[in-house]
Amino acid sequence: MDKKQLHIEFMSILGESHPGLTFEEYRDSCVFLLFYKYCCLRFNQELDNSYKLKELVRMAVRGKLQIPSFLKFIESASAYIHRANSQFELTEFSFYRKMAQNQSQEKQKSFARFIRKIIKKIDAWDCDQLLFEQYPVLFEKMLGEFAKLKKETYISQGVQNLYRLFFAYSDADCERLILPGFQYGILFKTMYKKGNDTEVFGYDENEEYIEIINILAYMKKLPFTSVHLYKKKDWTKQSGLGGTVDRICAFLPDGVEAGEYMMNLSDLPWDREFLTSKTKGEFPFILSALPYLKKKGAMVIIFPSALLYREGREAQIRKYFIEELDCLDTIMLLPDQIFNSSGQKEVLLYLQMNRKREDVMFFDCSDLDKMDEEQIAKIQDALEGRKDIPGFCTSASKTRIKENDYNLNLPRYIAKSVMDIKLDIEARRKRIAEIDRELREIDEKIAMYRRDLEL
Repeated sequence: MDKKQLHIEFMSILGESHPGLTFEEYRDSCVFLLFYKYCCLRFNQELDNSYKLKELVRMAVRGKLQIPSFLKFIESASAYIHRANSQFELTEFSFYRKMAQNQSQEKQKSFARFIRKIIKKIDAWDCDQLLFEQYPVLFEKMLGEFAKLKKETYISQGVQNLYRLFFAYSDADCERLILPGFQYGILFKTMYKKGNDTEVFGYDENEEYIEIINILAYMKKLPFTSVHLYKKKDWTKQSGLGGTVDRICAFLPDGVEAGEYMMNLSDLPWDREFLTSKTKGEFPFILSALPYLKKKGAMVIIFPSALLYREGREAQIRKYFIEELDCLDTIMLLPDQIFNSSGQKEVLLYLQMNRKREDVMFFDCSDLDKMDEEQIAKIQDALEGRKDIPGFCTSASKTRIKENDYNLNLPRYIAKSVMDIKLDIEARRKRIAEIDRELREIDEKIAMYRRDLEL
């Protein structure tokens, strides 16, 4: 089996039917079994043959692989793998725990059918050396496909390109990075490059996503001490990160709930009036994130665009950002085409602490069809030169923003040009006449049918 065929076979798992299982159960089954196979390849010498995948396949062929026997097998294999690598115990994975707790006979049968099918498929990839070499790439690609199946978790290549641009825009090196939310590791792999010695901190409310990132980091052979991931409810209990982080990158196109903060309220230096439970969530969330940053730290975040113009308390917070903090550097309205779901408009905000500039750069990219390298280069050139390009971008002073009552809605700063369209009046008259004739023909047919039916 060559590399191309292996790629096709690996990705074909996405097309396997999974009757009786939810999407999450199907996904977690695939992730767990694929990671188990990876461990078998990585610890081929250390792992006893009786605990390798082939033995599971033999059990399946003999009709002896049901959920109780599968769990018992994994429990034994886990001990061997843990001795070879203390980072993981298969029995600690949420997938295993949920399987052990599941009392539904129908659900157990569904899991057993799917597991038997998948392990036979994986075992048929008879190219262990090539598979081991390609595993990190293939696994990462599969995670991206899983994300596409759940549209709200997918980050397109165009959005990834923007994160890379702004991630590199700050002058300071990145030694520490915070990722609030993981989205199947897409943002993680976009921001983290092997060999750059960056420490990654992050949290997510889904334990399964945390496990996925840990697996991805392990396959990429990232240092165990450089990745620190927490459940969302445990994040604010972490201390010692204030003022030590170089970048914060977040993808929150649906916004955040009121009262959602990255840091405990008691630890925040800002005026509490901006952080009441009645205040919409986005700007207070940013306020709760900024204390993590170093003096030259930066934040890149995607939010719903409504935060730019909502009135009331949010207008006061925008004023505070512009006049007091002076950290809001760039606002970019994004095109719908680079998001998997349509609906509300999204905006990218780039914030930098203790910046030398006093203006705010506005970009209206809403009409772009894509965000490829050519567009990224155009944005980068305009950003670095703080250029004014009619209909696309402009640099706005504090005075101008104040004159707009700190309303940051893009049309107040960038006027879209209206193209003159020449209308062919005669052609339109002919088309109207054709439509009238078609309507008469339809009326005549309806009248004929009514006569035939004696209506």
